[in-house]
Amino acid sequence: MNIRRLISSRSFKDFSSLFFSNVFQKLFGFVREPIIAFFFGSSLLYANYLLLRTGADFFSQFTTGNALKANLLPKFTKIYNIYKKVSLKRVFSFSNRIMFFLFVFSQIIQSGIIIYLDSEYKYILYIISVFLSLTICLNFFNNIYLTIMQSQGRFFKYSLASTLNSFIVAVFIYPFNLFLGILGIVISRIFGVLTLTFLYILPMNRQRDGFEVELSRKDFDISTLILGNFANIIIISSRFVSGSDGSNNITYFTYSIFILNAVLTSVIGNISTLLLREISIKKSVKFIYYSLGISVFVGSLLVLFLHYFSYDFIELVFKRGKFGISDVENTSTYLYQLSYSFILIFIATTLFQPFFTLKGVDTRNERNLILYIFLIILFGGIFVLSFLFSMDVREKSLILIYSSSFVSVVLSVYSYIVYLRSEKL
Repeated sequence: MNIRRLISSRSFKDFSSLFFSNVFQKLFGFVREPIIAFFFGSSLLYANYLLLRTGADFFSQFTTGNALKANLLPKFTKIYNIYKKVSLKRVFSFSNRIMFFLFVFSQIIQSGIIIYLDSEYKYILYIISVFLSLTICLNFFNNIYLTIMQSQGRFFKYSLASTLNSFIVAVFIYPFNLFLGILGIVISRIFGVLTLTFLYILPMNRQRDGFEVELSRKDFDISTLILGNFANIIIISSRFVSGSDGSNNITYFTYSIFILNAVLTSVIGNISTLLLREISIKKSVKFIYYSLGISVFVGSLLVLFLHYFSYDFIELVFKRGKFGISDVENTSTYLYQLSYSFILIFIATTLFQPFFTLKGVDTRNERNLILYIFLIILFGGIFVLSFLFSMDVREKSLILIYSSSFVSVVLSVYSYIVYLRSEKL
């Protein structure tokens, strides 16, 4: 009876929509990434592209994904629970203004990386940087509306919309790479993002009457922007360290993280989204503990699987074209070495969610404390490992991801204690 009630519950249906959407997105990813590996393997051009994209990805973490969701989902959830009709025209105007600044700032960051690389491919990297900046802007715009879609409880439509993007990229990645080379990767991404924008995002602005939502810079708390996407910031920082010597080691890191990130987004990310929405409406300690238990269980299964099958799995997924035996060996070893850190990331991701439902004004001191500690550990680690230690960049990246993940767990436990005290649960 309890199982039947669970299956028929709204939370289970919402999780199922999100989960299977992510399953399909990861399947499309398993089409996309092997094609990229087929064309580029661990080549220096692809390594340069990845380091350039690292700068763009780091910048985009403050404007997309969990960071944006943690800032906006509680606000829009409460609005749609009160008002039947909501106008988003001011949201649209605000988004357009921010997109211009995003483009300019991301270009500055990427130009700095290109100068640092001093690569023979610098001219094509400048062209790629323009496309990456456009992708950042469009992803910011789309993710605001996708977050609104989730706040409305329209998880099935959200799942279809987010899956479409991955589908389009998977369909066009091969012909674009075949005829355009490395440019094909970014152009296929632009094509996917634009398809999502025109089919799902722009139609949401047709509602012109009703309560007009105000959206401004005040809605974006810097601590939430960073901590809400701490996992990706850790991953991107570690990826930067893995390629900081200009070698192709960053390619092995990227292929490994693709596998681990698939579990993070398809299971843990969906759980955290539902958790954030549920406790924004009704406080529930039980739901939090269930989510934490699932996160630890999934992380443990992941490590156990990779202990025995990491080589076979990488060989099955990637070994074709320019991705040879040595690439399989390097990637599979890296994959298993990184896997334990993801248990820590899973735990911290879950425990941070309740804290994000608290008002920023009420918890300003705690947020700033957590933020400063996190940034000091992360960027201090990057500086020390990059300039003060002479060791292999692979070892440096592993030290950084494990130390910052451990600190994140400690900080997430502290944030949860703050939540319990604030809500008196």
